[in-house]
Amino acid sequence: MDLTDLRNRLTPGSPAGDPAQEGDFGLGDKVARQPGTRLINADGTFNVTRSGQSLFAPYKNLVEMSWPRFIGLTVLVYMVCNLTFAVGFYLIGPEQLSGIDGWSPFDKFLGCFYFSVQTFTTVGYGVIAPDSVAANALAALLALFGWVALALVTGLFFARFSRPTRMILFSEKAIVAPFRDGMQSLQFRIVNKRDTSLINVQARVVLTWLEETERGLNRKFHPLELEREFVPLFPLNWTIVHPITAESPMHGWTRDDYCRRYSELLVAVDAYDQTFAQQVHINKSYTYAEMGWNVRFRPMYEEREHLTELFIDRISSTDPCEEE
Repeated sequence: MDLTDLRNRLTPGSPAGDPAQEGDFGLGDKVARQPGTRLINADGTFNVTRSGQSLFAPYKNLVEMSWPRFIGLTVLVYMVCNLTFAVGFYLIGPEQLSGIDGWSPFDKFLGCFYFSVQTFTTVGYGVIAPDSVAANALAALLALFGWVALALVTGLFFARFSRPTRMILFSEKAIVAPFRDGMQSLQFRIVNKRDTSLINVQARVVLTWLEETERGLNRKFHPLELEREFVPLFPLNWTIVHPITAESPMHGWTRDDYCRRYSELLVAVDAYDQTFAQQVHINKSYTYAEMGWNVRFRPMYEEREHLTELFIDRISSTDPCEEE
């Protein structure tokens, strides 16, 4: 079995021998046929909104929300819970808590709140203590609630810290630049923006565009053959190159052709992070408006004495080159 037959077997529903229907990232050719609609957003998420059936998934939302929102929500829940129990202690009678006798009504409420905080966090200074069956029962319930809440928050913090993050930085634009032997190439760069150790980095690139047919606009997909699809180690940057040969779907395209077809470059990068012992997957796309033409990437590293220095801030730096 040759490579074409194997690829057709791995792409159910694709016309045999039609590479323009392969590698659609699971999106299909019936989506995003409105000019200017991108398939993958700039942050790597799919430009898809779900509706029709809501799913209550608090764990997923708490793990994926931003850190400021998560910290703010944690503090808010902490305050609301303790204020609620403080109201409970105040309603059963502040006099049932020893240590706050002779205080003003407002100070007694503050005493109830601080006792709630001390019981919730199991600090228990001992200055204020329950002095009745009702107060002891409510304090026992509060201690159980605080114990469960502490376990939940600890698990959420661990899940957020251990969650795979976007460690690979992409160049702001993909470029069409001279390659070799008078050939043009499509290029973009990636770099590991952290000091973690990434290995077995693999890239997959698919070109998609809108094509006019008898039934209107139809979306086409075509996987691009890369000069190199895999690097075992990733200490420096990696310029991912697609040589625009006669077999390339971009062969003969001009800048106007790329724009007129509302083309989009879909990128998927997989790597293994040795530091956190986890697989990392990142999506990226470049639309026709995020392409550079007739420029070259500026080198990102320089040789020092017995050392190579990598300048991450140069990942998008380019220099003009003469048109050929």
